[in-house]
Amino acid sequence: MSGIPANLYSTIAVLVLVFGFWAVMLMDCLKRHELEFHTEMPNPKHMWTILLIVGVPWCAIIYFVVVKRKD
Repeated sequence: MSGIPANLYSTIAVLVLVFGFWAVMLMDCLKRHELEFHTEMPNPKHMWTILLIVGVPWCAIIYFVVVKRKD
């Protein structure tokens, strides 16, 4: 063996998946038109963009449930 524990490989795999999910949700938010957020709030695109950048990965999961699944 190379001396690297198997737990490290699984942790890195999970982190890569979480980062990938976050990146896809951020790209979806940036590409989405203001009217596609299905909300009455002013500037929902700006709010979601800030939340996605600050609240990784929790806000990505919330964004997926609240905005993305409604498509």
